[in-house]
Amino acid sequence: MGETLRVEGLCKRYKLPEIDKEVVALDNVSFKIDNGETLGIIGKSGAGKTTLLRMLRGYERFDAGSIEIEGFKVTPDSPFSDFRTLRRKTAYHLQRSFALWNQSVLNNIILRLRGIQKGSEEIPQIEDEYDELKDEALEILDLVGLREKYKYFYPILSGGEKQRVLLARQLAKSPPLLLLDEPGTMSDQISRKELLDSIKAINEKTGISTLVVSHMPEVHKYLSDRLIWMDKSRIIDEGGVEAITGKFLAQLEPVKPLSPIKNKKDIMIDIYGLWKKYVLYTSNTLIRTIEMPDINLKIPRGEMLGIIGPSAMGKTVLMRLLAGLEQPDKGWVLYKIGTVDFANISTLGSRRAIEARSKLGVLHQEFTLPPYQLVQDTFAQKLGIKKLEMVRQAMDTAKEHDVSDVTLDALLRIADMPELEAKEKLEDLGLSMDMFQELFPKFPASETFKAAKPYFDALDLSEDLFRRHNAEASAGEHVRLAIAGLMATNPEVLLLDEPFGDLDPISIRKIANSIKELNRRFNTTILVVSHQLDVVRELVHEAIMIDEGEIVMRGDPNEVCDAFIALGKPER
Repeated sequence: MGETLRVEGLCKRYKLPEIDKEVVALDNVSFKIDNGETLGIIGKSGAGKTTLLRMLRGYERFDAGSIEIEGFKVTPDSPFSDFRTLRRKTAYHLQRSFALWNQSVLNNIILRLRGIQKGSEEIPQIEDEYDELKDEALEILDLVGLREKYKYFYPILSGGEKQRVLLARQLAKSPPLLLLDEPGTMSDQISRKELLDSIKAINEKTGISTLVVSHMPEVHKYLSDRLIWMDKSRIIDEGGVEAITGKFLAQLEPVKPLSPIKNKKDIMIDIYGLWKKYVLYTSNTLIRTIEMPDINLKIPRGEMLGIIGPSAMGKTVLMRLLAGLEQPDKGWVLYKIGTVDFANISTLGSRRAIEARSKLGVLHQEFTLPPYQLVQDTFAQKLGIKKLEMVRQAMDTAKEHDVSDVTLDALLRIADMPELEAKEKLEDLGLSMDMFQELFPKFPASETFKAAKPYFDALDLSEDLFRRHNAEASAGEHVRLAIAGLMATNPEVLLLDEPFGDLDPISIRKIANSIKELNRRFNTTILVVSHQLDVVRELVHEAIMIDEGEIVMRGDPNEVCDAFIALGKPER
């Protein structure tokens, strides 16, 4: 049959001088891929899978071993030009990439073909040259099932269709090896199936050898001929797909039961007559306008509510409205701040809204923990900004510096924003980081662990982590540390936007069980946006489905998830 790829004894170590540590990324990894074979690699997040792909792609050097593709061999001593050759011999599909030209589907492929041909991606000005590339581009679009949409403008494609255009651009150079990094993981089930169908068809039609890295057993069951299991930077097992996925999933914790809602009449969040019109842009091009009309929703204290639906149809906008990061055109977002009183978090500069904000913990999909910061310092900063007594102290300090309640409120909103957005907003206000730190000093170190400990216990985090650097935590621990940091400020509501990201199912189950434990111990009201329907089914008391800005269904999570799948509407 012959081999496309042979990897022998691959090793890679990273030095982290900031914390005087060395990380082993790959430890004596060896395997081969036969011509036309699809080999899968499964493992927990942080096992070394993506690092291996980057080595095979030629993006990074390695410390020992060799990579051989169709007889072309690369070793640690090979010149840089050999690593560039690896890039020409491989196609690399990244799940999170949407780096496409703001043109038609057809022209995106033509641009890629022209780049291979001339070294620069540009549309041929001579008609015959364009037509020649057009025919070739249409054949490639046939492979990914997008020929009928060749005239479509890229921004109006669904998320799954964009992924297939990216795949088509990679195939334009006719490589012997296709490298897939977590295909479809961040997509809903409908879009994921479209992408996986395209990958399977490509393999069947072209015979291209494929390496699939995914922590999702269903992806390997659909695509892979054979499976390797990686853990802690090493290959620990290999064999048939069913046998290896069975062993991998044997690590799953049992599902913890949900605690019942204590009093459904005790309303924690009251969304009343909410209206919001917003537009979607891509590269300054207006795609469409979406209106969220007259949303009314009452959420009891202690409820776990799942929010699902197609992408770009209102889920994250609703979460930003709930967090007070977006202002509605009309209506109220009310939080209970006492026994009977409510505060409208949308009211800028209101002291009641500021108090309501201290009751919120917000985790964005793109959250980061400073890698070389001690965990205890990360917690001290969060507590200094969000803990109610610190917020009241900031109000007094603001008066001394003639900082208005509106500005103080804006600063508290900034603290709940994603990092890049927060920096931009701070610059817009013309305030320095020094003023921010004076208003919100770190929480006293002697009290920080005392505030964090109940949540370390509930989230099953080792106390030893508190005195280590964020970079030393696993991917699953990162999520639990971020949630523990929010909970240490004693919020009554958590807003979690895609908290599971593209983690492996072992880590996801542990996080889901930990979130349930928080809900059980502290009666925290928790709203979760997630595209992972299996998690939604086991995690929440009820779910809502949002489509075109409207809540189209609310009820039992299994019934709502089934209705979304039956909708048959791909992610947009």
